[in-house]
Amino acid sequence: MKILLKDYKSPAYEINHIHLYFNLHETKTIVSSTLQFNKIKNEPLVLNGENVKLISLELDGVKFSDYVVTSENLTIKESALKENFELKIQVEVNPEENKSCAGLYLSKGIFCTQCEAESFRNITYMLDRPDVMTKYTVEIEADKAKYPQLLSNGDLISTKDLGNGRHHALWKDPFKKPSYLFALVAGDMGVVESTFTTKSGKKVKLEVFASHGKEERCKHALVSLEKSMKWDEERFGLEYDLNQYMIVAIDDFNMGAMENKGLNVFNSKLVLADVESATDDDFEAIESVVGHEYFHNWTGNRVTCRNWFELSLKEGLTVFRDQEFSSDLNSRAVQRIKDVNSLRTRQFPEDAGPNAHAVRPSSCLAVDNFYTATIYEKGAEVIRMMQTLVGRAGFRRGMDEYFKRHDGQAVTINEFVAAIAEPNNIDLTQFKNWYSQAGTPEVFVTEKYEPETRTYFLTLEQKCDLTLSEKQENFEKQPFHIPLLVGFIDQDGKEIKIESKDVVWNSDEKPVLHLKQPKQTFKFENLNAKPNLSINREFSAPVQIRWNPKTSELIHLIKYDTDAFNKYEISQKIVFTEMRRLMSGIKKGIAAEADVDIIHSLGTVLKNPNLDSAFKALMLTLTSDATLALEEPVIDAELFEKARTVIRQAMVKHYGQVMTEMYNTLQNSKLPSDRSLKNKILGYLFLTNAPGATELATNQYDQSQNMTDTIAALDLLCETKTEAREVYLQKFFTRWSKDSVVFNKWLMAQAASGAADTFEKMQKLVNQPFFDGKNPNSIYAFHGIFGKNFAAFNSNDGQTYAWYCDQILGIDKWNPQVAARLCNSFTFVKKLPTTQKEKAIAQITRVLADANLSKNSRELLEKCI
Repeated sequence: MKILLKDYKSPAYEINHIHLYFNLHETKTIVSSTLQFNKIKNEPLVLNGENVKLISLELDGVKFSDYVVTSENLTIKESALKENFELKIQVEVNPEENKSCAGLYLSKGIFCTQCEAESFRNITYMLDRPDVMTKYTVEIEADKAKYPQLLSNGDLISTKDLGNGRHHALWKDPFKKPSYLFALVAGDMGVVESTFTTKSGKKVKLEVFASHGKEERCKHALVSLEKSMKWDEERFGLEYDLNQYMIVAIDDFNMGAMENKGLNVFNSKLVLADVESATDDDFEAIESVVGHEYFHNWTGNRVTCRNWFELSLKEGLTVFRDQEFSSDLNSRAVQRIKDVNSLRTRQFPEDAGPNAHAVRPSSCLAVDNFYTATIYEKGAEVIRMMQTLVGRAGFRRGMDEYFKRHDGQAVTINEFVAAIAEPNNIDLTQFKNWYSQAGTPEVFVTEKYEPETRTYFLTLEQKCDLTLSEKQENFEKQPFHIPLLVGFIDQDGKEIKIESKDVVWNSDEKPVLHLKQPKQTFKFENLNAKPNLSINREFSAPVQIRWNPKTSELIHLIKYDTDAFNKYEISQKIVFTEMRRLMSGIKKGIAAEADVDIIHSLGTVLKNPNLDSAFKALMLTLTSDATLALEEPVIDAELFEKARTVIRQAMVKHYGQVMTEMYNTLQNSKLPSDRSLKNKILGYLFLTNAPGATELATNQYDQSQNMTDTIAALDLLCETKTEAREVYLQKFFTRWSKDSVVFNKWLMAQAASGAADTFEKMQKLVNQPFFDGKNPNSIYAFHGIFGKNFAAFNSNDGQTYAWYCDQILGIDKWNPQVAARLCNSFTFVKKLPTTQKEKAIAQITRVLADANLSKNSRELLEKCI
């Protein structure tokens, strides 16, 4: 049944306190809960509970049986309940049998929980909703030899032996929290420790737990945690509030990590790292995600969301905070480019696809499907736009006001927006359309310069088509409030001072255009010549800029724009336009040849000694399949790759010697930025069959002392159907097949390959004993990556679709959340060539015909067809 935002009702009961006692056994865990209730409304008490066996229930100390139990709820009539009452509930659960990675389950011999969004109900009966916040006392008993560490939220009060080989721990969390933030871990793990002294002088114990023997690979996560705590104090004045902070690495986990109060449970791949086993990107991701989960302590835990439709209140805000954290610690320009690339690759297709939804959705079938790039990444961009509107100082004022008003509460997005707006005396009423309307707005740019008056007119027109859901709901779209940072560059390459009454300067003294009307003209005065426009600087708004200046103007901006993001953006625009021209010619049978001026503009970037190596690598990145799929009417992965190959060949023709010399110069650098450029160059040489390129790749693998270079070489070798590919795949397998986190890179390299036999290899590998078909990480690395591989996934005979849908049906039976993620591979089905589209839709229809298909997968697939 569809759940609607407009149907939200506040809870009829509140819980003053909950006491939980876990008697842990692998196949029969007994959970005893004592809940102190207050009645707010005279309505039945409906507790959520799924996959639990009720043993007993007491009401105010007396056995009680006047209740109704279904597969989803336990209901007690309001007439049986006083204003204040106590319920004692005892249930039985089977952690070993639970393969969904939701609720209480076992992962490689470790008891752990995952309760967000609605999985606490798989542990015991509860008002399992985020607006019911209470204080928790937790007791855990377990076999001491098997599970020496017994962990939960809050502060450890005591431990004791119980005899008979069992022991006990008591935890109390002094802060109210909703059930989704509850956590328990019991296991025998290695640990690395440190301490952090807060700005007020409190010493906090920090611990990172993982499987024995992997302690050294936890140290980067521990350092990242210390950096996060320091940054949040300095940037937002937010101090940690408990006496200890724990991170536990778990191999079987549906998500990346979970911010449970004081006890974060992490996917192992986002904790374990050293230079031999993890890439530079892995190190960055761990730092970012450790920061993200720590920042949730305030934006998510101390203040949480009222219901799951408001999920972006905590996730969008916290993604913004972790992006700012990474930007402050690293190159801000490079970080911004990476964040926007992720948005365009993951979220823009979502906005353009059948499952497009607003940042605050209006309906859903499965709450778990809310965990999308729109909620997280677009939500972060909406937060960033608010900071752009009021400036960094103004945003800090608003954040201070937010915590002052709402600490300890479950609130809404509207309340957050009000906290930002009111201290800054800004009206954000229209701005809130970003939360209620789906789709990526397009902004069309028209320029006009009048030399006689030395006046420049910039006309901007915004459009945003209705999404599928909006059409079905007869939705009337309103104009967005779009903040655009703007600048001008003169013909000598210098920044021009802006003079305009139409520009608003924020508290950072940055000029902002407020586009609020469907069409709006901005007037700029005292300009001696037409300026070179630099618009949407820093990617200040998540929009598509539709603008067609001369190529010479764009090349001028690549050379002289003072905004690093736009320097990159313009280079991408030039390459994208060139790729479309090449594809048009290839389709007509015209011999494809790249524009030499464009090639030289990229060559200038390559040779510029003043540019950061990581920035150069990004500038040399060619348009992805996902971006082309958004813009092209029909997806033709083979054509996309042919156009990229023409550009690569031209670059190697004109700059091959420069590339080879630069590769050799960077070969022994230990800087991540240099490695990124070196491996970008290797890709150009290898994929164009440049003389000696295969030897460069194999030598790099053989001589590599870090995983970044190792996997870069292996990825390239996997693009060919050669003996060298098999030799180096076997080398990697021999070294890493027993380490699941690293071994998934081996799976990814093959699933992402453009080689002709990729699907054949997929079919063989999935049935091998070394492939863990019950582990979410393995499925994401293998099936998930293959589903994004446009060339290999989309076949004219439809066999890939049939196989993939069989996999979805199999996984859906034991883990609907993981299966639903695979369904996103069909986002672009309507853009496939006719033959492929018909065969894909036939397979999707077959999946939907399964009466036992989960609501998670059904919701996503139904809209695809």
